[in-house]
Amino acid sequence: MKPPQAPHLRPVGPADAMRGPDPGRGGMADDHRARPLSAGPAAGRLASADTDMEMPRFTMSVNGGLRGPGAMAPAMLKGMTPELNGLLREAFTPTRPKQALNSLFIGRTDTIRRVISAIEEERAHVILFGDRGRGKTSVANAIEKIAGEAGYLSLKLTCSAELTFEDIFRHFLKKIPSTYYRSGLDNPYASRRSFTSFNELLPEGTFSVTELNEVLSGIHATHVLLILDEYDRVTDEDFRNKLAELFKNLTDSSIPVTLLVVGVAENLDQLLGKHPSIQRSLVPVHLPLMTDQEIGRLLQAGADNAGISFAPDVVQRICEFVRGLPYYAQLLGLHAARSAVSRGGRVVEREDLAYAVARCLQEAERGIVDSYARALAAERRAELEDLLLAAALCPADAYGTFNPTDLAGSVGEPSSEVFGILERLTREDHGGVLEAVVEPGRTRYRFRNQMMRQYVLMRQAQERGQI
Repeated sequence: MKPPQAPHLRPVGPADAMRGPDPGRGGMADDHRARPLSAGPAAGRLASADTDMEMPRFTMSVNGGLRGPGAMAPAMLKGMTPELNGLLREAFTPTRPKQALNSLFIGRTDTIRRVISAIEEERAHVILFGDRGRGKTSVANAIEKIAGEAGYLSLKLTCSAELTFEDIFRHFLKKIPSTYYRSGLDNPYASRRSFTSFNELLPEGTFSVTELNEVLSGIHATHVLLILDEYDRVTDEDFRNKLAELFKNLTDSSIPVTLLVVGVAENLDQLLGKHPSIQRSLVPVHLPLMTDQEIGRLLQAGADNAGISFAPDVVQRICEFVRGLPYYAQLLGLHAARSAVSRGGRVVEREDLAYAVARCLQEAERGIVDSYARALAAERRAELEDLLLAAALCPADAYGTFNPTDLAGSVGEPSSEVFGILERLTREDHGGVLEAVVEPGRTRYRFRNQMMRQYVLMRQAQERGQI
């Protein structure tokens, strides 16, 4: 998808520079152009929750999951039944990863194939990394199920800052039954030992990586795949050092245990630290953005599941907004589909997309909204808006990095003034929206939070009346 050029940017008048963010709007700056939230049919549905005086309530009984006779669904959009809402929530899952391998799991076949090849053919441990919202956990869930179907003992755990190295591996070992312990032919003492899980073979309290490696060496008649999801939440340096040592020990010992580590990161060092000795035993797999074709298939699969359809121009506009990020594709698809159903339609039209964009902007992370407001809370706001939009439209590589010479509308090398504004947008007092990527002979830029790109595109499209 070729990004729009500068002539598509609306002219900004001097009065625009006088506007500033309104901190009292719950995180969303207010100005005289942000009309879609307060006008039009889409806005009417968005505001219905405020005008409806009936208290929202749950409509599904926990016991049996049945609704009472004649029960309404005041918490939902008008015209939305719990049954149809359930179909939409199954189809579009922005707030949770895909759990099932079915027609709703779209794309990522190349990534899954690479991970399987690394595990099966190269006998290597795998690091799956990338920016937030790309669907890493959904891919990890798919790998877990595919490995299980092939006979692997697949175990997955979501990391957190308070869990220690010992906590996590005790949890894993509790799920490895004693039936996978080596037979008496290999270990004459095995038949005399009575235990339920491998955790019982560890010493009480803390244990060393060497002791853990020795216990894992007793695994027989299976291959264990241990998946550590959201590993970026681990902040303990001792944990990271022990995991690096475990990588090396497992590889050197040829133990049938493979680690798949999943986390938010731009590169391997951010997840594992600098441990060059383990590089040879790891295969890093970067999760790329989706293609427009995959985003279109994702929307089509969700629409088919709910018995609706998306107008072709809406699909194209969603692709332009999300820039390959499945999280926002799911979110826009869900809200737009709900809007269409609530007005009695079966085709998602532009007015439904306008409603979906307004919902996404209202529900955006506070950190993104605050950074956006600080970035524009200065003199010459109009110029800042235009350059920020140009940066969001700029072609970027798989890591979200763009070259200033590719800014929309640029002819040749950008002016020193443009570089000055880009540099200013990297500073914390201007929101820290961008970060510089310094390379030999040039400086490129990327959005510090990659979801800011989509927020800018939607916010500016709404304010400029281009949805």
